[in-house]
Amino acid sequence: MLIATNDFQEKIIKAFPDRGVIINKSLLGYSDQFHKLPNFVADFLISQLVDLNNPTEGLKKINDLLDKHFIESDKSEWVKSQIREKGFFVLIGRLQCRYDESRDEYWASISALGSQNVRIDPFLIAEFGDSLLTTGTWGSIQIVFDEGFAIRSKMYPFLVSGFRPMQIVSIDLESWITSREQFTDNEWIDLLVSSVGFDPKLLNEKEKIIYLTRLVPFIETNVNLCELGPPETGKTFMGQSLSSYGFVISGSKTTVASLFYDKLRHKPGIIGQQDVIFFDEISGAKWTGQDELINMLKDFMNSGRFGRGVVSFSSGCSIMFIGNIDCDRKKKCVSCRYRNLFSPFPHIISSDRAFLDRLHGFIPGWEVPQIRESHFAKDVGFMSDYLSEIMHRMRKKNYAPVITSRVDFGNMSQRNQRSLVRIGCGLLKLIYPHRAVETILGEELKRVLDVAVDLRERVLKQLAVISPNEFGGVCLSYEIKEMNDVN
Repeated sequence: MLIATNDFQEKIIKAFPDRGVIINKSLLGYSDQFHKLPNFVADFLISQLVDLNNPTEGLKKINDLLDKHFIESDKSEWVKSQIREKGFFVLIGRLQCRYDESRDEYWASISALGSQNVRIDPFLIAEFGDSLLTTGTWGSIQIVFDEGFAIRSKMYPFLVSGFRPMQIVSIDLESWITSREQFTDNEWIDLLVSSVGFDPKLLNEKEKIIYLTRLVPFIETNVNLCELGPPETGKTFMGQSLSSYGFVISGSKTTVASLFYDKLRHKPGIIGQQDVIFFDEISGAKWTGQDELINMLKDFMNSGRFGRGVVSFSSGCSIMFIGNIDCDRKKKCVSCRYRNLFSPFPHIISSDRAFLDRLHGFIPGWEVPQIRESHFAKDVGFMSDYLSEIMHRMRKKNYAPVITSRVDFGNMSQRNQRSLVRIGCGLLKLIYPHRAVETILGEELKRVLDVAVDLRERVLKQLAVISPNEFGGVCLSYEIKEMNDVN
């Protein structure tokens, strides 16, 4: 049991007493091994194996476990040999499966074996198929050697015979929502910031809001954001380590087939499988010859639909473009050498006004402090996987009426209004998940909409530099209605 050391910690522990929800985030810094894992896996191991009030023995168990069973892909031949000679081996890693209808077999992809054709026991598919056949799940994977199976005289001797997830599979979403009422706004924001791994005591209010804004694509569907800033501010970290529902694409290493739909395999790409796609290192990407991909991405960012040939799909996947830009860290401003903030983007994007206009907001990454070890969370917070699952399930909840019923956007264009509503909904779900049309306060709506306006106006101001006749002079003003004015 976690023992509180101050009144705020005591309030958190009382509000969320269930095991696997709250964790001492400072323990993530106690082992170099944790840096090899996504945060949600490290949090899970700590919650299961560490006595939070006497962590030394538990942390040693985790180190020993990872030394023996977390194997890098460059040792695949050694792992195969271990399975062959001993009859089985247990790996810690991510397990993702697919169904091959032509052979009526389920296959697992296991990087430590360097193979995408590892058989898996159908009983495991029956138990964990919802996650294994979609996003995949981290866990303990037992692989046995079975030399009696072959297809067309080709042996497939490796079989996944056992699996134990290292991710949370069940949560009480309504309990999380109602528990929010026990906290002040500032307490709740600090709890969320600690939960993503940073010390809120070292951040000002604007910096905290930027960290929360990075979470908006995880909790709200079809949000398109970009963030440019200096290196080492946590942009990529949020995509890689916080949630298993995010997928990071580095530079321009993608294709229409992998992103949208593979016509040869008749299989949707990652946009049809993930909650958020991060295009990392976008400022250095070479997208020449990618016209079809850019056009499909542009259409998807506008409609939430994509298709190839006669096949059409819809997806709630959100899109994030992240990358570096030259900045003055002390002054928290961008170098004056850029004509506009989109200049670091690949030319095929930076010259496409219609593409850029589909971005709902631009996060000012230059206002985020450089990550140092002293900035990591030192207090309790939600387990990363718990928060990830909360955000994934919150995507299904529609908070748009909370905004549209209480806000008059005047003559604002549909695209600008959509941008404010989607970002605003994401921030409402994060900061005020317990509010409804009847209970939301005007000051709470103003808080989230002012952030949304700032993000969207940054897009419009840069577009006005590129095309002043089309985008110059746009003002995003709104008016919050009193409850007695709502029909």
